[in-house]
Amino acid sequence: MLSLVGIEVSCLQLRFWHIARSVMSNWLAMLASIAVGFLLTPFLVHQLGNVAYGVWIAAVASVNYLALLEMGLASSVVRFVSKGRATQDHESASDVLSAVLWVRLQIGGLVLLLSSILAYLFPLLFKVPAALALDAREAILIIGINTTLSLSFGVFSSVLSALSRYDLRSYVALIQLALRVGGVVIVVRAGHGIVAIAFCELFAAAIGNALLVVIARRTYPELRIRIRKPSREVLRQIWSYSFYAFLLTIAGQLVYQSDSMVVGAFISVSAVTFYSFGNSLCIYTRQFINVMTTTFTPAASSCDAAGDAAGMKSLYYNGTRATMALFLPVVITLITRGDNFIGVWIGPQYAKPSGMVLAILAVGILFNLQNAAGSTIAWGVDKHKMMAKWAIPEAIANLTLSIILARTWLGIYGVAIGTLLPGMVTSLILWPRFLFQIVGISFREAFRNVWAPISLCAIPFAIASYVVDIRVPAHNMIAFILQTMALLPIFLVTVGIVFHDKIRRQILPKIRSLLYADVK
Repeated sequence: MLSLVGIEVSCLQLRFWHIARSVMSNWLAMLASIAVGFLLTPFLVHQLGNVAYGVWIAAVASVNYLALLEMGLASSVVRFVSKGRATQDHESASDVLSAVLWVRLQIGGLVLLLSSILAYLFPLLFKVPAALALDAREAILIIGINTTLSLSFGVFSSVLSALSRYDLRSYVALIQLALRVGGVVIVVRAGHGIVAIAFCELFAAAIGNALLVVIARRTYPELRIRIRKPSREVLRQIWSYSFYAFLLTIAGQLVYQSDSMVVGAFISVSAVTFYSFGNSLCIYTRQFINVMTTTFTPAASSCDAAGDAAGMKSLYYNGTRATMALFLPVVITLITRGDNFIGVWIGPQYAKPSGMVLAILAVGILFNLQNAAGSTIAWGVDKHKMMAKWAIPEAIANLTLSIILARTWLGIYGVAIGTLLPGMVTSLILWPRFLFQIVGISFREAFRNVWAPISLCAIPFAIASYVVDIRVPAHNMIAFILQTMALLPIFLVTVGIVFHDKIRRQILPKIRSLLYADVK
């Protein structure tokens, strides 16, 4: 995998098989999560109804804001534990982990208190029917306990990330997912509602976090956990790095999680259901992109530490090419055929409103796709501070514009447009210039070598997808999948034509070398 994006083993300082295992296990967990979302969402909508499902989505989105109290501490664990392990400074790694765990336990108590307050206010802030008010309050309390548990013991997931054991994290995620889905299906079929669903989520999270604690300690046995007040020096070290990650977390929460709350507060709870279908598909797509691009962060760190400017440039070029090549067909399909997909997925009554929301939000992903690999490179070279300074104004503009447009005739479309416009400014103007400075290239080089060729390959596929959506829309999911599979060769053939020389001279020799290399 990593050779296909031009990352040399010498730069990574890790064996190909180890990195590939982590990447593929991440993708497996993400695919399982997406598959469950596709199957579980229509089941819950039809079993609970539009209003109850909308209340559930709004409740989850509301409590998710309390996760902002995490303050970016997970990124500090990844950075300092990985550094401690690499330098055999296990004492420093233990100090950072113990300090973060101590802080998060304090935060957990605050989350429980705020969840209680939110549970009381929720029916008053949103247009919740009286019959669902008590269930909504109880569900929020349970979700709050779940959030407290995940905040407190989620540090051990960060330990596994620091050790590049994404495979172990993924296995735990799969176990937790199976427990959650099995429980939700059982209780909903038995006639229970959102309170029972919240209990199932809590039970699965408890098992998952317990497994993370055990696995992390066995994987890094030199770590010593000390639950006591950390020194000011350790806290200062953690906060100096995590502060900007905290700002990015706030911005991300406002951009991607506030929409459901805006729709519920200014339009209606049932409208949240229609908005959530398009929004959830975009969230899945972003998560899948992140699963791939996060593997570039340690590669960038290695190149930066070695002063390998050529390796850094190659990482950006080939990482961006690979990201765009893999996900352009996905995003184009969401834009051109998203309404058809939602129609066969959830029901024809949701196709037009939810499909339009999906198309608007997917345009934002399209214009940010060329920055996805570069943003993770910025994390790897400790250049994320500037990202945070842009993200907060974007998030504020997003929330403000969404509220204003939600109160107009645009309704849920206005909320989506309010999310799209600020993101396009940062994606097309601010991000490229910043990333080019990090990598050491010009706009002309990036456009000629990366953006233009890949975008050119996508044009025939986009035209064909649009024509199929207009002329022969699918009437069931199997037909939609078959149509999409029939359209994909158009993109693949175009890529093969445009990148013929590069594939023959660079990619094929690397594949052959991997197939015949000795793996120790």
